[in-house]
Amino acid sequence: MKGLIKAGFACFVFLGHLVHGQSIYSFQGLGSLEHQGMPNNVGMGELGIAAPTIWHVNTQNPANLVFNTFSTFQVGLQGDNRTFTGDDVSGSDFDGGLRFMAYAFPIKRGKWSSSFGILPFSTVSYNTFTESTVEGTTDVTRFINDKGEGGLTNFYWAHGFGINDKLKVGIRFNYTFGSIDKESQISIGGSDVVSNTVTFLDQTSYSDINFSLGAAYRHELSEKAILHFGLTYSNGNDLKGKNTQELRRLSGTGGTIESREVSNSTQQFELPRTVGFGVSYEKADKYLVGVDIESQAWSNSSTSELNFNNQTKIVIGGRWIPDHDNVNSYLKRVTYRLGFSYTKTPYIVNNQTINDFGINFGASLPVTGFSSFDLAARFGQLGTTSNGLIKESYYQIVIGATINDRWFIKRKYD
Repeated sequence: MKGLIKAGFACFVFLGHLVHGQSIYSFQGLGSLEHQGMPNNVGMGELGIAAPTIWHVNTQNPANLVFNTFSTFQVGLQGDNRTFTGDDVSGSDFDGGLRFMAYAFPIKRGKWSSSFGILPFSTVSYNTFTESTVEGTTDVTRFINDKGEGGLTNFYWAHGFGINDKLKVGIRFNYTFGSIDKESQISIGGSDVVSNTVTFLDQTSYSDINFSLGAAYRHELSEKAILHFGLTYSNGNDLKGKNTQELRRLSGTGGTIESREVSNSTQQFELPRTVGFGVSYEKADKYLVGVDIESQAWSNSSTSELNFNNQTKIVIGGRWIPDHDNVNSYLKRVTYRLGFSYTKTPYIVNNQTINDFGINFGASLPVTGFSSFDLAARFGQLGTTSNGLIKESYYQIVIGATINDRWFIKRKYD
């Protein structure tokens, strides 16, 4: 098991930057914001604030960690395929790599559980190219190539505490770090004009600590009918960073003729205040259905250069096990998942709000002991073709593994 965990961390170091497919809208702010849940949550439309489980790591609401009575290690890969359509625009892109990794364990069963892991917070990955004739000329062409890559990662450490049989509370600490690199290259040339190319480089590195709180309440309607309520809160804080800007003049062969640092300064980006609420109904050992609503006050992060909406996310999803004790039918012991999500993102392009809608499916296939092989798929649409924008139609495939065992138990017999 130690070797498996070490291998997982090594994979994340080498493949972690490949967690998300290219999105044209990731050029704004901190990039495309990533879901903070695990593969089992993806299968339910990213439901998780009030959807506790003992079989998987609870990363969306730290209060639900109390339900992790096993030592649980979870890892997952994600592939992302996108098709871009718009006015005179078409194309596709595929990307993928390690996306989820977390470990949870009970310190005092039913009273205190802890978890740590690595999850992407945001991803920047875009590359656009435009060609136009310089105004007032007939044969002088201007080429503009904008691209960006990088993003931010959360290394988290969370704790869940059981106050009594009904009420749970939790806290999660995040070390948010990473860098965002952007490059804008402009070239001008023609039959009677010597080609000139100028590149503007902008790099920002961030690192800071922030935290969030969670609460969960369990109300038993009957022996097996349960209502779950969940609440999460994160107070916005300034994410500190360092920004470097550089201007380069290139030769016709791409070599640097001249390089000059334009700016080197500290920078702060205000992370939004976030409030999430969830409610679910569970029939023990059979099914769970629930709703999550999350709001992020991104408008407070607006600047003179960037204007943001407040983000709103609504999720409806659930899971179903036909018969978890059936020894004759493997398919009846599989956990099936379905979910829908709608997100009004914080980004505004051409005075148009960018919205994201997705339909999710998933399943957990039981393997040896209490472990499982987790699958999920998401089919979605980001943006629109109206108002000169680009629509991204995408599908994501998630393949994960969950290992459950009882560790740290003192032997009574030798």
